[in-house]
Amino acid sequence: MSSASHLFVVRGRIETVVHDAAVVPTDDQGEVADHWRPVVDGGPPVWFVSVGNGDGLPAEELVRRVVAAVDEVAAAGLPPASNRVKPVLAVPVLGLEGGGHDRDRGEVVQALLAGLAEAVARVDLDVALVVPDASVHAAAQHVRARLGPPGLDPRLAEEARRLGDLARRGRLALLLGAGVSVPAGLPSWGDMLATLAERTGHVDVARAPGLTLLDQAQLLERRVPDLGEQVAAICGEHHRGSLAHALLASLGCREAVTTNYDGLYEAAVRAAGGELAVLPWDDAATSPTPAGPSAWVLKLHGDVEHPDGIVLTRRDVVRFDARVRPAGSMLQTLALTRHLLVVGASMTDDNVVRLLQEVQAHREDHGMDGEIGTVLDVDGDEARGELWAGQLRWLSVPGARVEERARMLEVLLDAVAAEAADDACWLLDPRFAGLLDEEGRELAELGRRLRARVEDRGPEWRPLGRALDRLGATADHTSPARGPSR
Repeated sequence: MSSASHLFVVRGRIETVVHDAAVVPTDDQGEVADHWRPVVDGGPPVWFVSVGNGDGLPAEELVRRVVAAVDEVAAAGLPPASNRVKPVLAVPVLGLEGGGHDRDRGEVVQALLAGLAEAVARVDLDVALVVPDASVHAAAQHVRARLGPPGLDPRLAEEARRLGDLARRGRLALLLGAGVSVPAGLPSWGDMLATLAERTGHVDVARAPGLTLLDQAQLLERRVPDLGEQVAAICGEHHRGSLAHALLASLGCREAVTTNYDGLYEAAVRAAGGELAVLPWDDAATSPTPAGPSAWVLKLHGDVEHPDGIVLTRRDVVRFDARVRPAGSMLQTLALTRHLLVVGASMTDDNVVRLLQEVQAHREDHGMDGEIGTVLDVDGDEARGELWAGQLRWLSVPGARVEERARMLEVLLDAVAAEAADDACWLLDPRFAGLLDEEGRELAELGRRLRARVEDRGPEWRPLGRALDRLGATADHTSPARGPSR
């Protein structure tokens, strides 16, 4: 199961997601549009695919060219990026703008998904269809649901449905640890300390017998006054998030807590068209988005943009409660009011453990039972799962090595994101009519007519108008927005 290649559907931009190769469209003269430069310049290898000169290359031929590129990349035998077991090819939905298929997007999305699914079944290569546009992404999820579920065993498939339902109903919050960022090339906490010791010329600290990781960090800080800035520099070397970052960002969770210093989750949310406040530095209450109050991420242990506040040493951990108790209370509030999805965290952080154990004691005192969250475990730590039995649902992701388990985690998150997807912003958009049967097209036309009729009605009709707009009734069908990775 873990060796089968996989087709991911990702909301975001190619230049912000870790990949080993990318497909980029050109015209018949080989010219590349300027908004593709972030992908082409200085990144991983690129395979160019001509989409014609805007004259509407037949969708079948367009897909044939993309699939041929997939086969060529697979034959090239590219090595996977750091901490991965399979290379990833990033593919956009080609032909929608410069390729002349803006007005028949539904047919292109449907043909491309079918072609890529068939290709992935025969190559030793993961393919990530990366889509920045909300309506195209939602349509792609709709098409993929018809193609069948991803390669998960029944137990994990059921868990994906459960977590996706929680996300869809706004009941899911995230708790993210270092394991989310490892597939993006960042070091684990232990590797971070080893790198710091080497870069600062204090290798003896990492080799000192009897010192825990916290003690190593404490000794390093005594010798290296700007240790926080050194940590920020290491994190700042990585600008592309993992597939896990992008998939988590697509779940639409309004609240997230992370012990990570990097900004890759925040970048993934913004690449997917979202906005979020970064706490404790931003004010979520005064940072509204067009959809309502701002989503937020709480950086529990500091941030690369604020190196002085990075929590790394034993002293930092001991002083945590005195310095940032309100931040810890926010995590506890989520544990009481949401279902926590714990990803990339091994539940060994003393402060996180204490905060959640306090929540459990409060629940027991008030006769509350049930699990407060789900841990997606890639460490294979069954004993720790037993420690949290009854408090956290512990899902051990299959795989012989941690790299294999990290990849299967991404496959699982892809399934969760597919189950969470209920965005039908393409439904009334005539450019996606090819995804509907005859009755569906008639209903979509009625929806657009209804939207036109309520346009000049009184304010009491505005909620209906907004609801129809969210389904694509008044999408701009003549001048689609341009931007990177389109």
